[in-house]
Amino acid sequence: MVNSHAHERFRPGRRCGGPSAGPSDFSPGRHNGIVSNSSPGLDPAVAVRLKRDAAGLVPAVVQQYDTGKVLMVGWMDDEALHRTLTTGRATYWSRSRREYWVKGDTSGNVQWVRSVALDCDGDTLLVRVDQIGPACHTGTATCFDGRDLPAVPGSPARAAFSTGPTATAPTAPGPTAPGPTAPGPTATAPTGTGRTGTGRTVTALNATSSATIQKATAPNPTAGDPA
Repeated sequence: MVNSHAHERFRPGRRCGGPSAGPSDFSPGRHNGIVSNSSPGLDPAVAVRLKRDAAGLVPAVVQQYDTGKVLMVGWMDDEALHRTLTTGRATYWSRSRREYWVKGDTSGNVQWVRSVALDCDGDTLLVRVDQIGPACHTGTATCFDGRDLPAVPGSPARAAFSTGPTATAPTAPGPTAPGPTAPGPTATAPTGTGRTGTGRTVTALNATSSATIQKATAPNPTAGDPA
C-alpha cells in the first residue's frame, strides 16, 4: 500500500509501504507513547465511529472523484483525517518516515479533496479527490498501473461449469402414456352341442348321416325274389 510519499520523487530502492508504525511520540496522535483515540481537532462524532488498528491508523482508499479510478492507498490517524477534512488537501501519516505528509507539497501532484466517506465497519476511509498529475511517486497515473497479478477471470458461466451439474427442481408429474397391455384370451367360436347355431347344425348332420347309413344297410325285401 502507498503510504510514504513525503518525498514523492522516485528514488531507487524506495518502497510503497514500510514498517507498520503509528505517529511519533510527539505527534498529535499519541500521548506519552500511547496511541490516543482521537485528535483534539477531530470531531468527536467522527472519532467515535473510527475503528483503528493497533497503531491507531485507518487505511484510506483514494479515488479520482469523476472517473472512479482508484489512485492509491494511504494511512491516516485522527489528526491526518482532521486535516484532510478541514483543509481541502489530502494529508496522510507515513509509516516508514513516521511523519505527516500532504500530497503534492513536494511533487506538485496535489490531491484536492472532494469528499470523504467511512465504510460500514468504520475501519476504512474512501477519499475522493481531484488528482493533479500522477498519483504514484514512481510517475504512473495510479499506484496500481502495470502491476497486475495473474488471475483467472471469473464469470457466471465459468462458475456453473466449475461447480459441476446443478440440482434441478422436481417437476410435477404429468399424464403418462399408457404402456403396452398383455394380450388377453381371444374369443373362440363355441364348439359344443348346446344351444348355439353351430351345435344344432352338427347334431342335424349327424342324425341325417345315421339315417342314411341305416337305410343303406337295411335288408331289401325284394332282393332275391323269384321272377
